[in-house]
Amino acid sequence: MRRRDQGDPGSLDLLLDTICNIFGLLVFVAVIAAVLARARTQTPRHVPSPIALPEPAQAPLPDAPDIDIETLGNRIDQARQHVGELESALASLMPPGAPVDAPVTDLRHRIESLEAQVQDEKDRRTVKMRLPRRRTVIGRVPVQLVVTGDRLYILNDWRGWSRFRNPQAERCTYWQTWNLDAVDADASRIIVHEPCWRAGGQDLERWAHLLPDGGIDLSTPTGVGRAKRALRVLDPRSHVASIKVTSDSFDTWAPVRSVVLQRRIPYDVSPIELQAGLVFHDRIRSGTASAQ
Repeated sequence: MRRRDQGDPGSLDLLLDTICNIFGLLVFVAVIAAVLARARTQTPRHVPSPIALPEPAQAPLPDAPDIDIETLGNRIDQARQHVGELESALASLMPPGAPVDAPVTDLRHRIESLEAQVQDEKDRRTVKMRLPRRRTVIGRVPVQLVVTGDRLYILNDWRGWSRFRNPQAERCTYWQTWNLDAVDADASRIIVHEPCWRAGGQDLERWAHLLPDGGIDLSTPTGVGRAKRALRVLDPRSHVASIKVTSDSFDTWAPVRSVVLQRRIPYDVSPIELQAGLVFHDRIRSGTASAQ
């Protein structure tokens, strides 16, 4: 018995071939998209380096090293007055409404620029400075250091401090023993208003005549080295450096401060004025020392 024909079998093959081609195309597109996305994430971004722009140049003040601010301000006032006189003279010679001569205008601009620079310099020089805060240091013995004439004077001989079992009890002995390299012992004098006790309490008034060529010269590198060696006698555990500076040595006492800080010794600094003949006067009483 013959079977009935079921239709053309090639029609379904064409449809299946079309579907497979479309699916393969989608897979190919997806693979390409994934590759491109990965390549984009791994590509380093170029960040341009910042360009350093030159700072605007500022014209220095005329004759800055030789002319102070007040003198320069007076000259600017004179120049402004002169420009005013020129403008008045030109106004009387020129018809009303005519422009002022260009050189006069340029001169006025230059004066205004100088005024601005002078004001900036005044503001820079009048910056308020805060001194270090003082604090009390208990159980420390003050060591008097005088800086004058760019020289360091260690008033007393502190050698042998570490040889005593209780050196604080010998403090008055050291305060009354002059350093012969810095002080004229014959001309100096000491008044003991109250004896010094081991447990505390003293009142010594001293007049130390400093040697004009004595002490240590701080204006040379050799002198700074000598100062470092001389200050090694100070004890970081027991001493506090009491530094007295005259007005002529404000710029040269910095090496003394550096040595004291390197030794980790607290210090106290204050300005003084010496009496005639390089005489330093002080009075050491019982109390608690202070440091900065």
